[in-house]
Amino acid sequence: MTDPTVLLVHGAMHTPWIFNPLRVQLALHGVNSHALQLPSSNPDSAATRGLHEDASTVRAAIEAIDTPVILAAHSYGGVPATWAAAEAPVAHLVYIAAFALRPGNSMMEWMGGDFPPNWHRSPDGLAVKVDDPEQSIFSGVDPDLTPEAVKRLNWQGIGAFTQKLAAAPTSTPTTYVIATQDLALPPAVQERWAAAATHTARIPSGHSPHLSHPAQVADVLARVVVH
Repeated sequence: MTDPTVLLVHGAMHTPWIFNPLRVQLALHGVNSHALQLPSSNPDSAATRGLHEDASTVRAAIEAIDTPVILAAHSYGGVPATWAAAEAPVAHLVYIAAFALRPGNSMMEWMGGDFPPNWHRSPDGLAVKVDDPEQSIFSGVDPDLTPEAVKRLNWQGIGAFTQKLAAAPTSTPTTYVIATQDLALPPAVQERWAAAATHTARIPSGHSPHLSHPAQVADVLARVVVH
């Protein structure tokens, strides 16, 4: 049987760069990986897109890979990954401190109907950006790596938050990786989502374990690939 490929889906405002340390560790395990760019994240706020386009992009990436796919998503990336996994063949779905929403729900509804007051809205009103990524998204990340990660953050299209998740897989095995020291997505919420997963792993990290603990995340993914 052909070895699976891990397809990595980044969170809001990110780029595939965010997975570079994790991909290095996956390569040490002999695991092939690919990281895609979601159209909702763009340095040009006017060019950002929404959840519909993100889900289509993930689905197309799955279909373009000629091996079994392990779909691994971080944070917001869990939403389009969930949708895509309902419509394209995925061997396993891994949530890395990710939103595991149910169909019919949106990120905006989960956030209580509005963005946090300290988030920035683009001048054209089409996108948003987090205000304090060092403290929220990148807590616990190596201080030498954090400035580069912050510099690479994009605008995130409003539609990523307002559009509703349309579908979710019903029989695909799942693993939820809980970031137990997460300051952006409460670990208690992650625990509730993880309760519905096939497997659960816990990593003592903030919201970006793929940056702060890439070897441990790679160990989890490598076990999924083997099984």
